[in-house]
Amino acid sequence: MSQAKTLENLQDWALIIEIIEKKSISAVAFSRGLERSQLSRVVSGMEQALGYKLFERSGRVIIPTQAALEAARRIGPVVQAMHQAIAELRVSGAAEEGSIRFGAMPGFMQEQIVPLLVEFQKIHPKITFDVIADDDPQHFMRGQSELMLYYGPVHNPALVEHFVTRSAFIACASPEYLRQSGHPAESPADLIHHAGIIYSGRVRPHSDMLVLGSSQAKIRFKSMLRFNNILSTKQAAVSGAGIVLDMPLHHCYRELIEGKLVPVLNGWHVPNLDNYIGSTIEAARLRRVQIFTDWYIKRRREIEGEQKRYVQEHFGVLI
Repeated sequence: MSQAKTLENLQDWALIIEIIEKKSISAVAFSRGLERSQLSRVVSGMEQALGYKLFERSGRVIIPTQAALEAARRIGPVVQAMHQAIAELRVSGAAEEGSIRFGAMPGFMQEQIVPLLVEFQKIHPKITFDVIADDDPQHFMRGQSELMLYYGPVHNPALVEHFVTRSAFIACASPEYLRQSGHPAESPADLIHHAGIIYSGRVRPHSDMLVLGSSQAKIRFKSMLRFNNILSTKQAAVSGAGIVLDMPLHHCYRELIEGKLVPVLNGWHVPNLDNYIGSTIEAARLRRVQIFTDWYIKRRREIEGEQKRYVQEHFGVLI
């Protein structure tokens, strides 16, 4: 280590100041769990970097020089401020309060997460959120957020990932469209006679296949209307533009209850994906992040479990 870096090491200065106070290298070494020889090297290195002695030795007794006392007077407050700052950071990390930078997809954030944030803050009013909504998860995974929602896992070594739920995609259309164009047959092959509404956003990978158990079928529409926003995709379906094959259940659940959308194709759907909540390694240590993550996983599973039961009971759709 260079002499400049030696002199700038506040941890070493903290040791020097403690030796001055206790007038014993051995006592400080014992209290810090260090070897005496290790601590003696710290003192020698500091003296060499300064160019003068910090201690005079008289047998087993060490006496701080005037230079050491002057250094302690000047640098002691800096060392104390460092220790205070570290203590405050530790308390902040352990506290059930503070801010969380939170990222998610715009449609999901708007319809699903905002109500949950309101619900959560009624329980934990001292935990606040800075929300980032972006239709490309890669953006808020690159340092913009500490906690984020996405389809995964992504196996990013910088993230601590938690599985939340298995998504459910519903093939559906509006009653108006079905009255005008007829219901597609149970086989996906009949889609060639229908208009399709396609979600093309960057939130998740897209499939050109439908699945039902172990069976697969290629997707082929007569015509297609594409949207890169899931809420616009849903609105097009509600407005009677055609059939959407990959509407997430959480986005169409209310419309199914209200009769604005109807499941079609008897359970055929695009392959389901897994929902994850992830945090940076640093944020995962924060108590406030741990509290929200545990609460969110439990609450999200309750909500989606109830939604899946309703669809299965009222529409006979196996999810």
